[in-house]
Amino acid sequence: MCRVSQLVRKPNAARGAIGGGMSTALSVLVCWALVFVMNIVPAFMPPTWSVLAYFRFVHHLPLIPMTVGGAAMSALGRVQLAHLSRYMGRFLPAKDQANANALASYITAHPNWRDGVTFAYSLGPLPSNQLFIAAGIARISLRRMALFFFASRAIADTFWVWTAGKVARNLSEIFSRGVTNWQSIVAQVLSLLLVGVLFHLPWAKWLRLPDEPGAAQPAASI
Repeated sequence: MCRVSQLVRKPNAARGAIGGGMSTALSVLVCWALVFVMNIVPAFMPPTWSVLAYFRFVHHLPLIPMTVGGAAMSALGRVQLAHLSRYMGRFLPAKDQANANALASYITAHPNWRDGVTFAYSLGPLPSNQLFIAAGIARISLRRMALFFFASRAIADTFWVWTAGKVARNLSEIFSRGVTNWQSIVAQVLSLLLVGVLFHLPWAKWLRLPDEPGAAQPAASI
């Protein structure tokens, strides 16, 4: 009788292990998909690490695969945001477009500076949306920028999630903070205003770049 009960329990335990694995895999995919969409939205989204922390502590997801995959999804989402911004940049006044082209030419000519700023800035807690909105409007090449953003966010998100406690009981609580917390609203509005101010500045004059009408725009890649 004891043997029969053991035989019954073993298949049940195996099915439970398989079901648990499938549940974990599904939770990871949902987490990554949510992070990807969040990083396309230009403003009023919660920090990516807070969503990752929620999935880590509520759904008990493995830390490194979740955060490294989340960083990859963040980078892909930001690239999409930059492409959308690139399209919207066509509607800027001609003077602002010229300022954007001048800034882009300088940044393209100094790739190490661009990569270092992207990596260092993305390590911090500040929103990165304006970084990619500005890059999209200025038509800056996104390939290396996205790579350094990914590397930086993989490190930063792993650290923040590892050191964080339980951030919220549900996702709606996390997302509501983006539109109800006044500090978050101020930070997001200021970041968007910063992009607008950025392209009103006479970069060609300040950086001593040629400012000729009809100058070619810097080549843009993904």
